[in-house]
This record gives sequence, C-alpha cells and structure tokens, in this order.
Amino acid sequence: MTTAPDQSAPITWQPRHQLDQPAVALDANGRLNKSILLQALCGAFNFPAYFGDNWDAAYDLLLDHVDQLSEPALWRFSIEDASEVDEADLADWFQLMMDVCTYASSREIQLRVEIYGDALACGVGS
Repeated sequence: MTTAPDQSAPITWQPRHQLDQPAVALDANGRLNKSILLQALCGAFNFPAYFGDNWDAAYDLLLDHVDQLSEPALWRFSIEDASEVDEADLADWFQLMMDVCTYASSREIQLRVEIYGDALACGVGS
C-alpha cells in the first residue's frame, strides 16, 4: 500500500477501472458507512486491539503511522462503483485523510492518497 507518489495533490480521485495495484477497499458487501470505513482502516493499518472505533482514535493511530514513514508514501483506497455509500460518513473519512495529509506535510513527510471510485457519484472531493 505504500509506494512513492508521483503527483503533487494530497488526495486525488481516479476512475475505478484504472486501479492496477492493490488498494484498501473502503466498502464491503456493497455498502460503505462509518463502521465499514473504520474497519477498513483498522485492518489496513493494523490498529491495536484497543482501537476505539471512532474518527478521533483512527486519526491518532494514523498519525502514529505517518510518524513512522521514512520516505514518500502513497496510500490507495477503492470504492466499488455500485456500492451504497453513506455520503456523510465518506465525507468524514475524506476529511480525516485531509487532516492526516496536512499533518504529514507539517512534518515534511510526503503523503498522498488516491481513491479509486466514482467521485461524482459519491459527491465527495470532486
């Protein structure tokens, strides 16, 4: 999931069909909501058992992960185009990623996030 980035924007949306490398699926069983998003982050970043299943805890643990980066990183996430998306929860996740990228930048760490899915259908980040 972590490879050298090649663009300057911290978060970009890409068409789902262009995904050619592994990515963290943000949806499950055709659904995307807060619980599923937090579970995806927990699994992808190996959050500890005491993870509180909330945005603040995810933020703190992602910052710990960023602090361990020693080279530029690219985090890839995907959303199936047919998934039923809770747009408010996806917007919260998007803001979380923006905040993590801002933190990384403040520490002079290059971090980019790519999301593979239909941004216009989701109504986030477009």
